[in-house]
Amino acid sequence: MPPTPHQKACIACAASKRRCDKQLPECQRCLDRDADCIYPQTKRRRRDPIARDGQTDSFSAHPNTAELDALGSGLDFGEWDAAGTVDLDASLSDVMIPYIPTLPATSITVPSAHQQEIGLKSGDIYTTTACPWFLRDETWVLQHSNQEPACVTVVELEPFVRAVEEMLQCWIREGHNSFIHPRLYDNGLPRCLQDAFTTLAAYTHRTPAVTEMVLRIAEERSCELVGQSQPTTGGAQGVLAHLACVQALFVYEFILLFDGSVRLRSSAERHLPTLRRWVVRMWDVVRRYRGEDGFQGYRPLQWTVSEFDREHDASLELWTLWILTESVRRTHVVIDTILNIYQVMTKGWADCAGAVMFTARRGLWEAESAVKWFELSCVKPPLLVPSLQPGSLISQCAAEEVDDFVKTFWTFLAGKDKIQSWIDRSDTTSTT
Repeated sequence: MPPTPHQKACIACAASKRRCDKQLPECQRCLDRDADCIYPQTKRRRRDPIARDGQTDSFSAHPNTAELDALGSGLDFGEWDAAGTVDLDASLSDVMIPYIPTLPATSITVPSAHQQEIGLKSGDIYTTTACPWFLRDETWVLQHSNQEPACVTVVELEPFVRAVEEMLQCWIREGHNSFIHPRLYDNGLPRCLQDAFTTLAAYTHRTPAVTEMVLRIAEERSCELVGQSQPTTGGAQGVLAHLACVQALFVYEFILLFDGSVRLRSSAERHLPTLRRWVVRMWDVVRRYRGEDGFQGYRPLQWTVSEFDREHDASLELWTLWILTESVRRTHVVIDTILNIYQVMTKGWADCAGAVMFTARRGLWEAESAVKWFELSCVKPPLLVPSLQPGSLISQCAAEEVDDFVKTFWTFLAGKDKIQSWIDRSDTTSTT
């Protein structure tokens, strides 16, 4: 019996270079746009069962899964851009509905505990092209708060500085921390971040005899980094390159600003405007990336893999993209807050350029596999929340449901006493 011919994309999707789900008689993209959906006529060919007619446009053109650069694959969210926007003033359950990917020739059954939340009946299959919860347009808008932080004195601000210092020490000890994900640099640290890592390690383990030498190295490497041209590559690799440069410069600035040397502090202050510009540029790059790349993610042929493989690949693609974007969000939060704290300490005031949203759900950052991350995203809302608005989440969620990084940051905003009361109340509720 001859094999079934491979269904090609419809003419409209092929012309616009968009992914086609190849549904018959009309694909979903054409239905959404009320366009005529016409599929090209396919020729029946004799195929070699091994060589598959020597074609390289299906299997051999794709990289092997083991060689796939997950963070470097292009992704297209053009179809997701058409999804409706969400009012940020709405309740948390309305805003934070996770995205479950549509898989080729398969579907994902949503857990029953999550069906009511997203409006499905029991047994329904959730197949949609809605935008993932962490890529929606409104989640990339820098937001402002009319409320003053609870911590405004130097004594109150110092604990957050020490907390960030501990995050950097954790990076030296374990290779990751609360804003540098363990899987972010799976393919190796970029050169600029290698230099920052070794400098920070030398600073951490310095002796009095070599302290001045290490600080001079940090100062010189900081100047060299600022003098380099910014990355120009596009896609995920471009985002990753910008992120690495920002994190490297932040490491140097943190060392020089808070070491205690007046001379080094003066040198570091000259680079603060550059660091702020790089953070803004990084944010712009990741916003453009999610909308401009074509959807070229790896999609294995149906006859080559099992249903589990297809679901795993789709989940892995979303997970790696979330790792990249969430690392950008958290890096933005840490750097912007530290620079504002330094400005308050030295000048008594600071301008708020706007804050980002970040993922507050406990367990998503620590998930060790795409399957675990995907399960946590489906069971409960991922809680992608405005970083400057802790009030609504504190009133609706138990403290044990929230990520430790978020609680550390909100201690700076809401005050230590309020956060501790929230934690104690959650502990009391869980034991009754």
